[in-house]
Amino acid sequence: QPLAISFAGTYYCVHLLTNIIMKLFVSALLVSNAFAFSPAKTVRQTTSLDMVSRREAIVSGAAALLAGAAPAVASQAGIGADRDFAKDNEFISAQRATDGRLDLNAAPVGDYMQFPGMYPSAAGKIASNGPYDSVSDIYKIEGLTQNDKKMFKKYEKNFTTKLPQQRTFNERINARVST
Repeated sequence: QPLAISFAGTYYCVHLLTNIIMKLFVSALLVSNAFAFSPAKTVRQTTSLDMVSRREAIVSGAAALLAGAAPAVASQAGIGADRDFAKDNEFISAQRATDGRLDLNAAPVGDYMQFPGMYPSAAGKIASNGPYDSVSDIYKIEGLTQNDKKMFKKYEKNFTTKLPQQRTFNERINARVST
């Protein structure tokens, strides 16, 4: 019997401790849930506008106008990144061929389509070389075939050379050709 009493006493103690721990756990859960659903501390937010004096507004506006005018003044003075570039819609007389003739230094390869037999082979050779000082310089291109020379001779009177402009000279080969 002493064995049975000690077993019952141990069982009772374990049961009592387990019961106390469970009650503490449930109480902690209830308290945490109560705090989770309690209203938060209310913070009143306001919007305040800082008033600026009339003088400060005029000064900041004048500074913004001057900052916006600086690039325009720089381009008129001939300084800045785009000082040597022509506008997209500007025609430079040195780039324009006269009398309806095609400028060998400025014509994109697609412009040679108007001359049957020139495009793409002979025209590509003209556009890939240069600049040319005279129309006769096209006969100095290396790798010309007899047919290329024949085409050049046939349309020689339709060509001219003007002072090459770097912008258009570089665009001759990769210019867009609409077909």
